[in-house]
Amino acid sequence: MKTTTDCIPCFITHSLNVAKLTSGNQDHHKEIIRKTLSMVADIDFDQTPPAMAKKIHNLVHRITGVEDPYVRIKDESTAFTLEMLPFLRHEVEKSDRPFETAVRLVIAGNSIDFGTDHNFHLDSVHRIIADSLKQQIDLEAVGLLERKMAKAKDILYIGDNCGEIVFDRLLIEPFRKKITLAVRGKPILNDVTRREASMSGLDGIVDIIDTGDALPGVVLENCSQEFKRHFKKADLIISKGQGNFETMLETDRPIFFLFKAKCSVITRLLNSELGSLQVIGENIRK
Repeated sequence: MKTTTDCIPCFITHSLNVAKLTSGNQDHHKEIIRKTLSMVADIDFDQTPPAMAKKIHNLVHRITGVEDPYVRIKDESTAFTLEMLPFLRHEVEKSDRPFETAVRLVIAGNSIDFGTDHNFHLDSVHRIIADSLKQQIDLEAVGLLERKMAKAKDILYIGDNCGEIVFDRLLIEPFRKKITLAVRGKPILNDVTRREASMSGLDGIVDIIDTGDALPGVVLENCSQEFKRHFKKADLIISKGQGNFETMLETDRPIFFLFKAKCSVITRLLNSELGSLQVIGENIRK
């Protein structure tokens, strides 16, 4: 997915928000904004939006020396959702349609995104869960996902945010013997790395690899050889989050995208509503 002009205000707002999160130094804020504006002026609209997010975070790191501005937020999100895990499991167990409920919940977890919404509060998660259990969802796509996960022998599950990855356990654990979990190679936004995957209880449940890249998505040419190998050999890929969707929409691999639509660019592309639950299968034989 290419960058649009509507992405520009988000880049600038995000840059200032990360600057404030990282440093209380006003000179840092001014320098970061000036250099972000310079990058935006020369932007390559053929690149994906997550590519600019990577550039902004590299800029913040160079100016402030802080590699992981979101570390406190990530740890709080992980602790919060681990406490919720018994409740989430109970919702699946009591459901008449447990797989569908699990899918709804793992997509609800995609709301835990401090990168797109710096005003997000963990206290809102229970309301989001209640809404997600009632929202419209493509039941045909959910049914196809269930059949393909049951049939697949080698599934690559690409994670997204911290906290959200705890919700993902609802889909990962029943298929653990055939799943490899992929996380980010280095800290970026509040995305999950090996560190937070371990903190989320996934060590020992599935094999964990990383992309080798600090980008809130997947650009295959920048990824590690290990990730590329798994990406090419998997007979099914499950991709969580909007950033992964934006960067892998044009892949030719069999893939399901699970996420909540979080911006007007995406809602126009999908002809959907803001906050809608998305289950999108690409290159999937029915």
